[in-house]
Order: sequence, then structure tokens, then C-alpha cells
Amino acid sequence: MKKIISILLSVAFIFSTLTFVSIPAGAETDGYLTYTVSDGEATIAGCDSSISGDITIPSTLGGYPVTKIGDRAFSDCHLFTSVTIPNSVTSIGDRAFAFCLSLTSITIPDSVISIGRLMFLNCSSLTSVTIPNSVTSIGYSAFGECKSLTSITVDVNNSNYSSVDGVLFNKDKTELIKYPIGKTTTSYTIPDGVTSIGGNAFAYCSSLTSVTIPNSVISIGFEAFAFCLSLTSITIPDSVTNLGWGAFFYCRNLTSVTISNSVTSIDDRTFVNCSSLKSVTIPDSVISIGFEAFGDCNSLTSVCIGDSVTTIDEGSFDGCSSLTSITIPNSVTTIGNHAFSSCISLKDIYIINNNCDIYSGTYTFPDNATIYGYTGSTAETYATEYNRKFIALDKAITTEQTASIRLDTEVQGIRFYTQIDTEGLDIAEVGTLIGPTDLIGEELTLD
Repeated sequence: MKKIISILLSVAFIFSTLTFVSIPAGAETDGYLTYTVSDGEATIAGCDSSISGDITIPSTLGGYPVTKIGDRAFSDCHLFTSVTIPNSVTSIGDRAFAFCLSLTSITIPDSVISIGRLMFLNCSSLTSVTIPNSVTSIGYSAFGECKSLTSITVDVNNSNYSSVDGVLFNKDKTELIKYPIGKTTTSYTIPDGVTSIGGNAFAYCSSLTSVTIPNSVISIGFEAFAFCLSLTSITIPDSVTNLGWGAFFYCRNLTSVTISNSVTSIDDRTFVNCSSLKSVTIPDSVISIGFEAFGDCNSLTSVCIGDSVTTIDEGSFDGCSSLTSITIPNSVTTIGNHAFSSCISLKDIYIINNNCDIYSGTYTFPDNATIYGYTGSTAETYATEYNRKFIALDKAITTEQTASIRLDTEVQGIRFYTQIDTEGLDIAEVGTLIGPTDLIGEELTLD
């Protein structure tokens, strides 16, 4: 099921980036341009896709002033190399120049007030853009996937936006909006004072190996670092409370991530397909782990789930094929469908909460895993219903017992539990012993 969902999501993404131009009824044609008229003003609706070279958009069409370039008006016009927009234009629509693959330069006049969403999507030859002082609105991911773009320059008199070294910010530099994909530097330090990293801000920046995030940052937006294929490590500072959908989607060389104690949720697909990520510690501040948050992280061998997590959503660890053991703490009340599906190496699953709501489906846990839980628990019910091996934890160490553990190999740590109520079998985690290498071969006594 998960693979089907992923395929459907991929198909949806492909269709979301394709440009389908629908020419409105009653549209007029003047040369290579199609336009509509409303309130005595012309809006460019489309163009002849065979046009090539340098083009200058006329200031009037059919005797009407051209004030708008409509949604997708020049999309998929692959052959023209430069565009000059007249100073009669005040608005440029969504995807107006999307997939103009040969476009290397564009002149935006200081009459333009708004720039639409995905305006230059996949203009792969565009190297630089200058935002005039008149622009008050730039739509989401206006410069998405412009792989040759090295500089975004904002007029110093613009009251809404600014730029530093070719990087686009809002005026007071509290939001980093876009780091140009074509920059070839391998590291970048986000300036102090930035509180928000915008959606797609660093997406597809394949040259970056490291990014330093200052303590001023509170939120990391939708797909902010998606497809940063060279990014190897990231430290999320204590100021960050929100990781957006797909924030590190497909950062396939990311081997290390430090999640701060201030993060309260790991959103859907945050680390999906981070195929080099080996270990992750989810801090106690995190309450929920979203849909496919760590899906297909197939090098992940170690996961420590914090004691405040209540929800492990659908497919959270689906496809983590190197994961061998997982402890789901007492705080977790819900485990979604496919949560650990396709974890083919997962042998031991410890479920501490007696009443955890485990999705009733055969793909929630792999069929070769052993489930550890308590007699009469939902873990036992699941194991029985879906023919998984079950081992009861009822003989946990009590407060009146001691146990000796011999460390025959180097270990990162031992998590242990003590039984508080022998009748109700309520469990409380009392600590984690860290075993340094000089204790190998020694015995530890838990009192």
C-alpha cells in the first residue's frame, strides 16, 4: 500500500508541475500573443510557443494597455532567450514563464507590483533576476528549480524585500526566502536575526554540503532543504519549534542530524529518502512523528524515540530496512498503518504502553519481528491477530530485585524499566545507563 501511495504522490507531483494553458473564450490574437480585455485593459493569456530569440512585450494590444501577464501566459515557450516587459504591466501571474528553458534574462520594470507563484519554475538557463522597488508580493517558490540562477538582486528602495550576496530576504531580513540554486559555494551561514527559513528556500541546492542555522530561527518551512543532494549534516538549534513538511526530503547524503529539544513535531515526510542517515534521536520535546517522516531511510540503524511522543503516524519508519530494534515508549498512544512496514531487518519491537492504539493491519509491523509487551496489552492482541511472535515483559525488574548485566561488547547504552505496580503492571522508565568502553567485560548491578 505504501508503495502505491508513493507512486500516486509522485504522479500528483508531476501533474502539479506540468503547465496546461487554457485560452479563455473570446480571447484575441495580435501577432504571436493571445490576450483578453477587461475594463479597458489587456491581459496576455498565451503566446505562440515557436517564438524564439529576444522578445519585447508590447505596451498595448488591440489599442488596450497591457497591464497583466496572465497565469501560464508564456509557459513552455522553450525557444526565446530574453524578455523585456513594458512599464504598463503591474501584475505577473502564476507560472507565467514556467519551463522557459532557454530564457537567460528578463527585465522587470518598476511598475510591477506582484509576481506570481512558481513564476520562473524550471527556467533552467536563467542566471540572474533583479526585483524592482515597486514589487510588494512575490509568490511561493517563484524561482523554483532554476538550476543556473546565481543571484537575486533587490532594488535598495524596495520596502518589502532585500538581498544579501544574491540571496533573497524580506525587508527586515527575518525571513530567508530563496537561496539561488546555481550558487556553487559548498557552505552557507544563515545570518543572525533570521527567524524563518521559507518554503523551498534551499531546495535543489546541490552544491551545499553544510548550512549553519542560527539560534534565532524558529521555523523551517515546507521542503526548505529538499533535494540538497550534497548536504551531509545539519544541526537544528534550540530555537526551532517547527520542521515543515518534507523539510529535508531526499537529502540522500545526509548522514547526521541533531534535532533540538525545542522541536515539538516532526512533520510529514520531513526526512523521507534520507538514505544515508544512520541514527536519530528524537528528543523529549517532540509530541508527534508525521506521515512517512523517516520513510525509506534505509541506512537507519538506530532510533531513540523520546518520552513525550504520543503519535507515530502512518508510514513513519516505512522502508527503514536496516533498523533492527525499536523501543516505543509508554507515552505513545497511537501507531499508524505501515508505521514500520518493509523494515525487513527489524527483529525486536518493544511496546511499553499496555493500551497503545495499534493500527489493525498486517503491514503495521514486519511479519518476522518479535513483539515485546505485557500480558493483556494491545501489543499482545496485535501479535495474536497477525501471527507475530510475542514475548511478555511481565517479569520486569522490580524495585526489590537486582540484576547483573555483563557488557561483552561495546554498547551505546542500556535502557531499563522498573515495575511500579506489580498488579496493574504499570511501567515507568527510570533511566538509561551509558556504557563506556572501559566497562566492557565488567558487570553492572542495577539496584
